[in-house]
Amino acid sequence: MNINSMYHWQLMDEINPECRKAFQELSRQTNRNEVLPPKYRELIVFGMACVLRSAPAVYTHGRTAMERYGATKEELFAVMAASMTLGGVPAYREASLVLEEFLKGN
Repeated sequence: MNINSMYHWQLMDEINPECRKAFQELSRQTNRNEVLPPKYRELIVFGMACVLRSAPAVYTHGRTAMERYGATKEELFAVMAASMTLGGVPAYREASLVLEEFLKGN
């Protein structure tokens, strides 16, 4: 499995592009008034991905938090550590493994 694959979105665009547009609109609406700064919203989504143990989402949202919004290694760690309260040690461990190359480099 390529955790960096965007095929799931390509497949949706091919089979049901209206579904993709609806999802994108829902995503925009969830923070419509920018109540949360984008960086914090991305860190929250990253934390949810950790708890769900979704490697592709951990990878995507962890990288986005770092590269687009300037999240630090310490901020990612804080979110991953907090994910243990609901997801247990496996949630933290898997997120660490998925982001290992980025965390070691920062």
